[in-house]
Amino acid sequence: MGSGASSASGALRTETKESYHSNDEPKSGSGWPSMPFRNWLEWTTGSEKIQTFRPAVAFLNVLSSPNTSLPVYVRTIIDEVMRILNADRCSIFFVDDMRREVWCVGSLDMMPFNMPWDKGIVGMVATEGKLVNLQDAHSHPAFDPEIEKKTGYVVKGLISLPLKSTMNHEKTIGVIQVLNKRNSSGAFSEADLEELQKITMVVGDSFYRQRWKALESVFENNDTEVAAVLNQHRERTVGSSQSSRTPAMSSPPEILRSLSRQPFLRAHSPLSVDDLVSLNFDVLEQRESFLEELVPDILRHAGSIDACKIQEEKLGAWASTVHQGYRTNPFHNFYHGFGVYQMCFYQLSVLDTFSKISATQGFGMLVAALCHDIDHPGVTNSYLMKQQDDLALRYNDVSVLENHHAAVACTILRDGATNIAQGMDSAEQGIFRKTIIKCILATDMAHHQGLCQRLIGCVSAEDFQSTVTEDTQLLMNVCVHAADLSAQVLRWEVAKKWEDRICQEFTEQAAKEEELGFTPEPFMHFKMEDTKQRGKLQRDFIDFVLRPLWAARTKAELGNGD
Repeated sequence: MGSGASSASGALRTETKESYHSNDEPKSGSGWPSMPFRNWLEWTTGSEKIQTFRPAVAFLNVLSSPNTSLPVYVRTIIDEVMRILNADRCSIFFVDDMRREVWCVGSLDMMPFNMPWDKGIVGMVATEGKLVNLQDAHSHPAFDPEIEKKTGYVVKGLISLPLKSTMNHEKTIGVIQVLNKRNSSGAFSEADLEELQKITMVVGDSFYRQRWKALESVFENNDTEVAAVLNQHRERTVGSSQSSRTPAMSSPPEILRSLSRQPFLRAHSPLSVDDLVSLNFDVLEQRESFLEELVPDILRHAGSIDACKIQEEKLGAWASTVHQGYRTNPFHNFYHGFGVYQMCFYQLSVLDTFSKISATQGFGMLVAALCHDIDHPGVTNSYLMKQQDDLALRYNDVSVLENHHAAVACTILRDGATNIAQGMDSAEQGIFRKTIIKCILATDMAHHQGLCQRLIGCVSAEDFQSTVTEDTQLLMNVCVHAADLSAQVLRWEVAKKWEDRICQEFTEQAAKEEELGFTPEPFMHFKMEDTKQRGKLQRDFIDFVLRPLWAARTKAELGNGD
């Protein structure tokens, strides 16, 4: 290796900047692993203790490689920490601030488990973001002896250290906990703590950028593979006395099934509730399977699960069925459905007006938003009517697609396995169903002008408050319809992606109509490469469709003076 002196552990080396590319190390562009630091300046301008060491290349390769599996990643960190600190145990935790939980995803004697994030020392570190180094863990008021009782493993010394997000240094995304120094007291020194801090500086960014991808890949498979992660750690433990080891605590199958459903967040998309209550959320940056897992989270944070007695065991099946009900159109697909769902959640969260609606109505509105385009065929109502399609005949040319979407949404709710409204009484179920149907029907563009006129009639915020108190359905209709047309309200790079998609869908319909001898609508009849025409069409849509709705909506909500 390079000219720097090796540390006692052999894993971290003291080097000068000049020795970073010594003769026996691969130089940049010739096999050197990509650094796990997103911002190299952070590394070079960090504190002196960070500048004066570098991890071994093999360790860095494992952390930075996009092909590193979860078992290898976790085992590498645990082995490195245990060797450097001469520790008897090491556990790795993921902080899930969506559910306010902490997940143990790497340990020696325990299967994966979850716990409230305000429980125990790990929970304290996760929520407060501060490290602890305890010479006697039992003396700390936050120490939770429950796991100790189950495993028989006695904790003496303990270090618990938070891992911070590289995007937000105030946000804790994980915790590394080390137990029992292999000496007579079991306590760790300040030097041990400093060594662990060095490791977490290296680990932190790969934790953010790569570990979630590995977790997602593993946890989407099956219970056996999840358990195998821990089994590998047990087989590789070095130096621990057999007397301190007990059989692994068995984990109920339902816990492992729950783990397989958790939204382990990828590095480029570390989400929190704040990310979802935002106009900056880009659904197209996420995987559909991940968005499906977020569906229950939004209902949970909206308060619907508790208030409407939603049976959580049916919630996952319902979300999956809705997801599968969407077709793979360029625009009208599950991404769009979830985008409207998230935008409704955003409005519910930030606008005081929605305090006027009941929990049942709010639940119905969110369900309507997610299902509002389910089974959309990728063509318009006018196309179906020209074709005399079965749907057009069934609904007598009146809001053809919207009636179909509402019917599909309600049909899913009739199935016992996906009836998430079963916990409500009959009166509440009636309100719930009525809300879904009316909100979905209101997304028909045939009603757009009428909605805008009603909003424009509210010349002040007081008028608007009075109107929605008398007609809460109007408020919910406006919310879902505005969310349906919200793509061009988003930042430019996101709006552009949605414009590409709707243009593709329009041109595909125009081609079908020409083949059938129909005349396409002017706003659909263009070439994708004609950016000038596309720009004009988009400007007209914003000026004559989007602006009247959102301007009236904003003015009515905020009043003339804001």
